[in-house]
Amino acid sequence: MIISGSVASLRVERDFMRARRFCLVALLAIGLSACGSPTDRGPADGVPSGSSSKGSVEKGKPERVPHDPPESFTARGAVALPPEATAGRTNLLGDVRDLAVALHRTSAYVASADRMQTVDLTTGKVVAVVRPRAEALGEGDDGTTPLVSADGSVVVTTFVVRQPGAGTQSPSTELEVVATTPETGKAAWITSLKIPRAWAEEDGSTPEAQVVGFAGGNVIVTVHTRHNAVTAGIDIATHQVRWTAQNIRTRTVTAEAAVGVDFLDGFGPDQLVGLDPSTGKEKWRAERNEGSTSVESAGPSLVRVWGWAEDSGARFDQLLKSGTGKVQADVPEGLDDVSCPFDQAKTLVCAAQTLLVALDSTSGKELWRLEDGQADGRFAPKVTASWHGRIYARASSTTAVALDARTGKDRPAGLDVAPVLVNEYQGLVLEDRQLLAYPTAG
Repeated sequence: MIISGSVASLRVERDFMRARRFCLVALLAIGLSACGSPTDRGPADGVPSGSSSKGSVEKGKPERVPHDPPESFTARGAVALPPEATAGRTNLLGDVRDLAVALHRTSAYVASADRMQTVDLTTGKVVAVVRPRAEALGEGDDGTTPLVSADGSVVVTTFVVRQPGAGTQSPSTELEVVATTPETGKAAWITSLKIPRAWAEEDGSTPEAQVVGFAGGNVIVTVHTRHNAVTAGIDIATHQVRWTAQNIRTRTVTAEAAVGVDFLDGFGPDQLVGLDPSTGKEKWRAERNEGSTSVESAGPSLVRVWGWAEDSGARFDQLLKSGTGKVQADVPEGLDDVSCPFDQAKTLVCAAQTLLVALDSTSGKELWRLEDGQADGRFAPKVTASWHGRIYARASSTTAVALDARTGKDRPAGLDVAPVLVNEYQGLVLEDRQLLAYPTAG
């Protein structure tokens, strides 16, 4: 929001902002990025913003052609996302971490601790903003990624809030789960869950919340502190809490199970557990493990878990069948503490500083690997994103490359940018600590 002392000064500031945006359009068209970034904040709730549009708004929304997966992206028609998309999420090297942004068709959903903005990526307009009903807790970059249902009917995000006291009622902390209609960004429903007051006494920190997945007719959400957690299944149709699981921090959801760790009342060691996503009832429980057990998604039916075994003290790193907890495969050597995101097709892409490995998301089998210093002269590029069988990466500070996720082979030359998030209509590109949505071009 621009704040000025008079109508005249407001007009001057608006003229300046228009000139700066025009400059950014011109520079994007020739592949440069020296015009700076918009600093005005999002609009009032539900009021469209005219900022950051590089498309022809006057002539209506630009037409977009989907490419699945994209082979290239174009600066023509690029638009800037709100500054909240990267605030507090870039490091000194200019890399971005833990984006709280989701894509669906030509819309982006940008979450912060106190709001979620719906952005039309054909025009750059913020078409709607939803906020929690109570006072949001946490910093601006405490927002976690919104989640779009598989059928594209709803977008869900979470807010940790403080409810004020009234009369003899003490203030309380709650989790607000907010569902919006895609593209319009309008709130469809809100469901609240109370967070036990004892958590604050034991942890003294603001709880963290996350939308984990959709399964069994529910949206699965989890909220946790260092020593406490609860997972809930909320009926998508009725918006009511169907079940809760105390002490369970769920990390991933498949059609078969919601998988996470049981905090065991904060006294650990952790135990892996799989819950029925429809009812919240326990389906399986692994043997107790020492220390902190990590869990991440590994495709439509597998989960990856790693930690230290209680009996032997040996480290384990395995892919489990989510519905049974049975081991499908051991994760190959060299991938300790290396995340292996699912490309939403068939492949897990494991990328480290000097290593790139692809695993089959059904069998866990290693498909190929690239390491620095290979005999054939190839090296591991710096991966920025993977989606639907394509890996996008930087080969150097000035060059980008795309690889086939199943074979590891370089795709035909022509990739000019390395996006950090991709779908069939656009790739989000980080330039000067700002996210720009580049339309797909082929």
